[in-house]
Amino acid sequence: MLMDLRYIKDWSQLPGARVEIRQQGSYVCSGHVDAVTADGKILWVQSPEHDRRLFEKDEFYEAWAAEDRTGFHYEVTAGLTS
Repeated sequence: MLMDLRYIKDWSQLPGARVEIRQQGSYVCSGHVDAVTADGKILWVQSPEHDRRLFEKDEFYEAWAAEDRTGFHYEVTAGLTS
């Protein structure tokens, strides 16, 4: 799992970013964002622990990023992982 994570509201800014995917707060996987739909509602993550996977916001998935990039829209939370 990644450390010092920040919740990313706008997935459209995530291509190429290293993220952790959670579903309703529970860890699902981590990896690099391979692609995102133009509306930012669906993304694909290439993970070392899984093959390329698709995630939809409508299914309560969350993207958390460890890196700081211009354009990221963070929500302030206590999102540190152990």
